[in-house]
Amino acid sequence: MRRRWCVTGGAGFIGSHFVERLLADEDTAEVVAYDNLSNTTTRWIEPLLTDPRLSFVHADILDTGRLAGELTGWSAADVVVHLASSVDMRRGYHDRGLDLRQCADGTLSVLNAMRETGPRTVLFASSSTVYGDPLVLPTPESAGPYAPISMYGAGKLAAEALLSAFCHLDGFTAHAFRFGNVVGARMNHGVIHDFIEKLGDREDRLHILGDGRQRKNYFLVEECVDGILTASGLLGEGFHVLNLGNAGTVSVDEIAAVVIEEMGLTGVKQVHEGGTRGWPGDVPVVEYDLARLHALGWSARTDCLSAVRICARRLLAERGWRRP
Repeated sequence: MRRRWCVTGGAGFIGSHFVERLLADEDTAEVVAYDNLSNTTTRWIEPLLTDPRLSFVHADILDTGRLAGELTGWSAADVVVHLASSVDMRRGYHDRGLDLRQCADGTLSVLNAMRETGPRTVLFASSSTVYGDPLVLPTPESAGPYAPISMYGAGKLAAEALLSAFCHLDGFTAHAFRFGNVVGARMNHGVIHDFIEKLGDREDRLHILGDGRQRKNYFLVEECVDGILTASGLLGEGFHVLNLGNAGTVSVDEIAAVVIEEMGLTGVKQVHEGGTRGWPGDVPVVEYDLARLHALGWSARTDCLSAVRICARRLLAERGWRRP
């Protein structure tokens, strides 16, 4: 079935990869990449615009009327992929309304635009941060109570609640994918990106937030997109949440070692600061129970540590880095 797709945050890190994947499918009739460019530029989407099926809309998801206009005439079978969000959870510590505007209000705007027009299916980028400091490791989707310790996590959890309500009130289908740490080319944030930036400025010293023992799961962006598309075809109608990530974890110190090695540096002094958390709201351990995901027949092909190394190589290649 040929579908039309709207990807909010479509010019960003995950969004541009998602658009690229959709355009590689002959059954894709049309793709609208919708982005206000607050966290990115058009760099990654511009090469894709040679495909006549793709249109780029520079607008904010909080502009419900504009988004509804882009979706007018779409059918119930068409899909909204809702990726637009803040990308730096640390900003929410200083601006306590940021993540509620971008996650909760933004999701409500997307759902209202869909309700006015045609699409009835939304695939949502949620996060491990909804769990807060998990009481169970590895953490299943049923772990509770959900007690976010950051405004970012609170915003994502509020968005999930809105999705559930619209599913029950309006017959929507919403699949909320609780991402692990997605990594790969085109990243402009995150620990791997930050380490490369810091070492690019000063090669003899690396400042590390936290004690270096924080450990989380990491998986490649193209595998994230594949997981979403595969699982969304199997989860069925209504509201579903699903952990999406990799088995196992990698520590921050292990990531530092990989980046230093890939940059060809030696004698780098590592300075830790901040205790067990890198910053207020940081969750030190993110380890997923992926039983439900694996039962659907999907798992990441690349392990956590390999994903980190591949990401580092891709980011360094984008910068034209040459090993000393």
